[in-house]
Amino acid sequence: MTFRETLRRHLQAIQQRDLEALADTVAAERLVLIMADGRLARSSAEFLEAHRGWFAMQQWTLDCREVQALEGADLAVAVLELDYREPPATRSRSYLTLVFQKQGERWLMVLDQNTPIR
Repeated sequence: MTFRETLRRHLQAIQQRDLEALADTVAAERLVLIMADGRLARSSAEFLEAHRGWFAMQQWTLDCREVQALEGADLAVAVLELDYREPPATRSRSYLTLVFQKQGERWLMVLDQNTPIR
């Protein structure tokens, strides 16, 4: 799978709240997650647990637009602009930076940083 295919799959898994598909796009052991509130997680297990709770919430929607993507031989970065909505009145925008590393024949996410737009 190419970087672009993996990125598409990763984002689709989030929008469809599919934890198993999401897990297949992240590094198996170590990664870095920096959440919008500044919390830091350093393992895939913590990343997936945070998403499990979020995916259990059924009312939110998330739209994303690519700002920029850069791909090297074994490292790729995507910066996305997110528009998050949670009824009845919550709406927030942020930039999401995702770093993927080629591990063997697969691209896997190793860093996820969500930065609020103020």
